[in-house]
Amino acid sequence: MTKRNIESVTATGKRQHFFDDELPGLAIRVSEIGKVSFYYTYRYGKGRAAVKKWVHIGAYPAWTPEQARQRVKELAAQVVTGIDPAQEVRKSKTISTVADIAKLFLTEHVEQKLKPKSIRLYKGAISAHILPAIGKMSVEDVSHRDVAKLHHSLKEHPYMANRTAAVMSKFFNWCEVNGYRARGSNPVVGLEKYKEEKKLEFLKSDELSAIGASLEALEKEGQISTLAAAALRLLMLTGMRLMEVLSLKWNYLDLDEKKAELPDSKTGFKVVPLSLPVLEILQNLPIIDQYVFPSSTSASGHMEGLRKPWKLLYAGAKLQGRWRVHDLRHAFASMMVNSGASLPVIGKVLGHAMPSTTARYAHLEKNPAQQAAEDAAAKIAAVWQTGADN
Repeated sequence: MTKRNIESVTATGKRQHFFDDELPGLAIRVSEIGKVSFYYTYRYGKGRAAVKKWVHIGAYPAWTPEQARQRVKELAAQVVTGIDPAQEVRKSKTISTVADIAKLFLTEHVEQKLKPKSIRLYKGAISAHILPAIGKMSVEDVSHRDVAKLHHSLKEHPYMANRTAAVMSKFFNWCEVNGYRARGSNPVVGLEKYKEEKKLEFLKSDELSAIGASLEALEKEGQISTLAAAALRLLMLTGMRLMEVLSLKWNYLDLDEKKAELPDSKTGFKVVPLSLPVLEILQNLPIIDQYVFPSSTSASGHMEGLRKPWKLLYAGAKLQGRWRVHDLRHAFASMMVNSGASLPVIGKVLGHAMPSTTARYAHLEKNPAQQAAEDAAAKIAAVWQTGADN
């Protein structure tokens, strides 16, 4: 039984069955309209009481002949040990759709092992895009064509299309590991990602100045709390990620050594250098809780976001464009480049796991030869000017 043989079968308006010549029990069923599915057929019981049964394996082409053969071997092994595969399948049928299995995926994997930002991404992609498209399908029947169609439907939004594909890939890998799909059958494999525009812009000095002035004014007016203002200043002065700042604990800080040790940042253990302005901010904050930025209303015990303060700050500073809180991190990195820091040093400060992530700032880095030439020319020009003045 090969792909060529299967694809040569034509619909006759009646249900058809074909059996593999090499592996006993492997069969395909062709529906009245030509839909092909793999089945395992066997007898269960003793002697004349044995009953012939059929177990649905999966639809073609979501399942290949090779994968179907492997599954038949696994099911045949169950029969030998006294297990009735058909009965086991009936037990599992109550949770066979993508929607049903997605609930388990979220509760058993996503919510247990991922960070809050990733959890929001997964839940959003699943509820907004994946379930409306393939939620009612059986997990084992979802094909590459199905996920490609979903991916294509989001082509006007390349970033979300690619993130949704990544979530689907993780979901189907999890399904394989937990027995809801055959091993090696992830339908997302081979899906070509859309090109994403990665034009990175940075807040300029005058914009940072406006942010600083606006933050001071809003804090004095009481529109932004002292804690929120301090958190925003730390974002600007350390280059830390938002949740790294908001989940900061006092025992992570070593003010004498001027550093913060984060045991569980996005990229693992990370040491953040603390400058004098940062130390001053921290020393002026009250120690209320284990968290530097505690919250009595959040489940985590610390502040979870700065959306409202940032909205006020954005308006107060009269910023133009779609700037986010995360852009304060980019601004800090661009300032380090302008101060002469090398890309490896910047990557270490920001906690980048991959050099390629830091490379986005390379276009800001001054060419050493160009800089040397400019410095020399400036000195000579200064000498000329001194001579002219005399």
